[in-house]
Amino acid sequence: SSGINAEWPFRPHCLQISNRKRFEEEFAPESDEKPNLSKSLSYQRMFMGNNDDFFTLGLALAKNSVKLYTDLYRSDIIIASPLGLRNIIGAKGDKKRDYDFLSSIEVLNVFMGEVYLMQNWEHLLHVIQHTNLKPMSDHDTDFSRVKMWLLDGLAPSYRQTLIFTSYLSPEITALFGKECKSNRGRVKIQPHSFPGVISNVLSPARQMFVRMREKDGDVDYIKYVTDVRFENFIYNILPAYQNQDISNIVIVISSYFDFVRVRNHFKKESTNFAVLSEYTKNRDITNTRRNFAEGSIKYLLTTERFFFFKRYKLKNVRHVVFYEPPLNSECYSHYVNMATESECTVQLIYNKFDAMRLERILGTKQCSSVLNSEQSTHMIILE
Repeated sequence: SSGINAEWPFRPHCLQISNRKRFEEEFAPESDEKPNLSKSLSYQRMFMGNNDDFFTLGLALAKNSVKLYTDLYRSDIIIASPLGLRNIIGAKGDKKRDYDFLSSIEVLNVFMGEVYLMQNWEHLLHVIQHTNLKPMSDHDTDFSRVKMWLLDGLAPSYRQTLIFTSYLSPEITALFGKECKSNRGRVKIQPHSFPGVISNVLSPARQMFVRMREKDGDVDYIKYVTDVRFENFIYNILPAYQNQDISNIVIVISSYFDFVRVRNHFKKESTNFAVLSEYTKNRDITNTRRNFAEGSIKYLLTTERFFFFKRYKLKNVRHVVFYEPPLNSECYSHYVNMATESECTVQLIYNKFDAMRLERILGTKQCSSVLNSEQSTHMIILE
């Protein structure tokens, strides 16, 4: 999760809550905080209030009381971010490591799974991989109360895992397939269809969806979605924008590794470009946005994570290129709506492995038509 809401869900007159004041001091939003109306509603819901992603909170429950900030080994419920737990678990080779408190987890809830994709997915995997392992110490355990299937190392098979996410991705699907090992089976509930965010696009710009060439039989999947995509962008897409009269081009890249690769290519070719990423300092963001609006920057490379955390609007956008369909479909409509003139163009590069991402943009019906079509280019123009 991106944070904890300090509005406690239990009624104070029904329960005695220990350490509530400390909880409210650490997690309550600022009393004078006001919504940023220049941002989308989804951004306000995500980032308003306390959005600290480094926390671990133990809760102990009794009949008429709740105790906060309990020792993790004495807690009935642990509310934590992957980063907070990762800091406690440590890594191989660290002198101080502790993950025995995760050995007896019976219910694992992963809320807002799509947010972890915008943070560090490895932290979540690291935590789950250290859940339900054999403890390194007994920690004064009363073994008469320990279930036999725990002693037999079958805890993952009895653990109930719930994953909640706004959209699916290969990472979330792999997590569901590999780490959800309950002996009661698995259930996936998802919408039958998606309307697509293209209905939120108001821009008159020409929107082109361009399919990459098909994967050769001897090329593996990883090479296809990395090397072949890069080559396709450099040799098939980029040359169309190299005319001196074409400028103010925004290139949106989902993967930071692909972003670095394209950035390094532009540096090597001494291209007139600037970058906006999740690591760009605020002062540099301001300068880059101003220079781009004035037309002194030809290419502006940006990442999907920058969109997720900032949601800035750019002025004087003439062309938008999506290196691949963004994970968060709102990213598509966000940048397309910046191209406000009919002479503007939008180009999105996709392949058949991008079906889930493309479906959230185009909608289920239109996505199916695009993927099954023999044509490699599809154009949409809103009147």
